[in-house]
Amino acid sequence: AEAILHRLFVAYDDMLNKGETGSYVQELKPNSVVFNSVIDAWARSGSPLAGEKAEALLQRMKELSMLPEYDIRPDTISFNTCIKAWCNSKSPNAAIKAGEVLSLLETHPKYAKRDTMVTVRPTKLSYNTVINAYAKSMEPDAAIHSQDILMRMIKSFKSDAFSTIKPDVVTFSSVLNSLAKSKTVPSKANKCLSILKSMTELHKVDRTLDTQPNIICYNTVLNACAFSAHRGDDEKREALSVAVETFNQLREGHYASPDAVSYGNMLKCCANLMPLGNSRTSMASKIFSSCVEDGLVGGMVLDEVRRSMPPDIFLKLLADCGFDKPMRKRKLPSSIELRDLPRKWTMNVKGSDMASRQRASFVKPKKERKTRRRRTERKPTVPVRTRQIVETAWISDKNV
Repeated sequence: AEAILHRLFVAYDDMLNKGETGSYVQELKPNSVVFNSVIDAWARSGSPLAGEKAEALLQRMKELSMLPEYDIRPDTISFNTCIKAWCNSKSPNAAIKAGEVLSLLETHPKYAKRDTMVTVRPTKLSYNTVINAYAKSMEPDAAIHSQDILMRMIKSFKSDAFSTIKPDVVTFSSVLNSLAKSKTVPSKANKCLSILKSMTELHKVDRTLDTQPNIICYNTVLNACAFSAHRGDDEKREALSVAVETFNQLREGHYASPDAVSYGNMLKCCANLMPLGNSRTSMASKIFSSCVEDGLVGGMVLDEVRRSMPPDIFLKLLADCGFDKPMRKRKLPSSIELRDLPRKWTMNVKGSDMASRQRASFVKPKKERKTRRRRTERKPTVPVRTRQIVETAWISDKNV
């Protein structure tokens, strides 16, 4: 695509040098649409050089915008496509480079267009693309960078009455996911809850579905709490407090209702953040009982509640909830599978939240292999009858 762009410039310059003017020359004249198409081609190529090539084309557009013989200047599409090219390049510093292009776009650059100046501004897509790049990045500070970009979005949206860069569910979910996966950010559970509260406050002002928190946002906060166990005791207590507050908000059902993943994450918080004892057993039992009433016992729920308490108490909990068969038959807690539970316990669970999320911590019964013995009957060998035919060759007059 870039080679074709070069040929277009050569053809156009040749016609200008020959002094030709006409409709064909005007149709041949390069413009911003052609440059944006070439930048998009690099963005879709997946090449490691895509970001550098796209940014070089963007720089060339800036230079050509100062020449009167060309009607070329960067616009929002040019910047957004350049950001996408960096994100798709799979370069180790792709997110940082994409963030630098966004920072340049946030300065609202101006370019000449005939007798006026055109101001280029970022859009919601500009921010979401960079945030998503940081969410997929392996940079140690990726989560902090994505959170900083979100705060800039919210600040710009609140300060400018005509701003069109309002963060939406995709924006908040990407930042929450980036923080939840981070292993270096301290107090990530508290940071995730703060972002969820910012989203709720924005929705109260905006009142649109774009900013309404969904179940994925709540589950991501719970997941961040569950994986705060490698921190100190103070952060564990803080993460548990955040998990309880988030789960209670979810149970109130203002914006979303808990699903099987929500209950599984909450039980994981009990197992990871609380020491083994009566408090953990009591809390896990209450959560599991509520889960049974809602019919949301999925694979992760079963595994995490089993991990949260001693085996004998786990069997007693099943019996108290109305399923005493394992206790009567003296089954091992590790042998109980999801398919053994009453149907009403799992009736509201999505198919993707069933056994696919269950750990292999139970003893799976060995499947009996049915082997079919092939009966090989030996067929009697039939002697091959041969017959000799003697002919006389007409050329050599010899017997063949």
